[in-house]
Amino acid sequence: MVLTPHMRTILAAVLADIRRIEAMPDRPPPGMSRDDWREAWRERQELGQFGIRHDLERWLGYPPSRSDSAVFSRTLRQIEDLGLLVRVNRWGPSSRATHVRLTPLGRAEAERLVHEQQAALQRLLADAVIYLDDVPEAAEPGPDDTGN
Repeated sequence: MVLTPHMRTILAAVLADIRRIEAMPDRPPPGMSRDDWREAWRERQELGQFGIRHDLERWLGYPPSRSDSAVFSRTLRQIEDLGLLVRVNRWGPSSRATHVRLTPLGRAEAERLVHEQQAALQRLLADAVIYLDDVPEAAEPGPDDTGN
């Protein structure tokens, strides 16, 4: 399946949110405030009912510009047209999505993308280690501290 970089970003980010919420413990961990736990519990309930909250800022890692919002809104529609996710409005029929839910095909594709990214990162790190092994060590500083 041919996906644009924006589609890949959305799928990987939504999967990361799903994994984060699925990994939450059933009880509040020590040190977590009641408010934080209540918010985490609500996210978990929403995941089951509606999907992941639409949060472009978290998915991108920075506040989206108006242009980003327009581009990613269009991207969400395109991903939905491919059958990879469903946009959901928790308040009823409307054009504005409050949540998104990966379809089984979308989850499989997102898992494949993340696996692909992790494999590429492992190759990059392995190449970096090989490269660092080839770099000569710096000379010991001499009496004048210049290494000569």
